[in-house]
Amino acid sequence: MVSEDTYISSDGSVIGTLKFVKEFKEFNLANESEQKGNYFPITLSNSGNKMTLKKNGLASEGKTDMTFDKDIIFRVASKSDVYSIDVDGQEVISLKFTNATLETE
Repeated sequence: MVSEDTYISSDGSVIGTLKFVKEFKEFNLANESEQKGNYFPITLSNSGNKMTLKKNGLASEGKTDMTFDKDIIFRVASKSDVYSIDVDGQEVISLKFTNATLETE
């Protein structure tokens, strides 16, 4: 999904290459258009009870007060998108992809 040299800098910027994945049905079985693209996996080091996932400051339907899961995968459609993770009401990370390379098909 990502190049070996991909990392998150201290300000939340993702540096490295997000490879283009052609078939990732497990990401969203119901929406075929989300089964290909660039994905960013992250494993949280903290724990909690509930979490909210936001894209550009907004949580989509079903992404609020979810049961905590330390392993998350975001589908990154644009370098301008910012993804954040709140755990038990506190933001734990905000990811920016401006400096990342998004491979194309």
